[in-house]
Amino acid sequence: IMPEAIHLFPQEVRLKYREWSPDEGDDESNVYQSSALRKLFSKFVNAVGCAVVGLHDSDKVVPMLTQLGARHINYGVNEAHWETLGKAFTLTLREILRESFTQEVEAAWSMAYTFMSSIMIEGLRGAIAKRAAGPKQIPASALSAVPSEQMKSAVERSWEQVQTLGTYNVGEILYRHTFTIMPEAIHLFPQEVRLKYREWSPDEGNDESNTYESPALRKLFSKFVNAVGCAVVGLHDSTRLVPMLTELGARHINYGVNEAHWETLGKAFKSALREILRESFTQE
Repeated sequence: IMPEAIHLFPQEVRLKYREWSPDEGDDESNVYQSSALRKLFSKFVNAVGCAVVGLHDSDKVVPMLTQLGARHINYGVNEAHWETLGKAFTLTLREILRESFTQEVEAAWSMAYTFMSSIMIEGLRGAIAKRAAGPKQIPASALSAVPSEQMKSAVERSWEQVQTLGTYNVGEILYRHTFTIMPEAIHLFPQEVRLKYREWSPDEGNDESNTYESPALRKLFSKFVNAVGCAVVGLHDSTRLVPMLTELGARHINYGVNEAHWETLGKAFKSALREILRESFTQE
């Protein structure tokens, strides 16, 4: 439908979405056989699933879709891409549903997608306007914690070791340390919340009864790990890093998070790094 859209996903972008697992390898040379793009587009599928669940509750689904649209300000997306994605989604549904994809079903999905994409586009427009007026410099509260060039290099070197373990595995280590330090934080992730972050795959099942063995929490905390990875890459460019982290923090207004949770997460992340890096986790 839009062959030029492939340029939104150069190899260096795809590698950010690749699952860091030792058996996956780094080969992203073939865009049409890309494990990274499968992961990236599955995020859209998950978002559609959340929207479908929330269609009867606009008070929840509208903020969620607005934030999702706003998030795409960093990805080179414009409004025309939403229309293309809608056409591609219709073709995908037709291929999957076959004879079940009746005119009635197609009309219903067309209306639902128009509803969802319109809200996401408004979110993108709002993010563009906010960025134009937003902070470009490091906030005063963070000035005392700006790492030196030597510290930035130490972070980058050690992060290469962390990546080899895989984001899901690091996410699991992180959430276990988090709940050890602050057991009450577990109440931020009741079963109905965890199910939103579960990967839809036939072999995963629906069992989220054990919080400490939760594939959904692995996925959720791996998002933090990915955010750290993006921050590590951007340590030398504060003009990009500051808006990204500001937007990420703002997104947590709907998640019941308070400032104390960031401190706890920092302690848990430090413990996770110590567990992963072992003797490489030096004082430096």
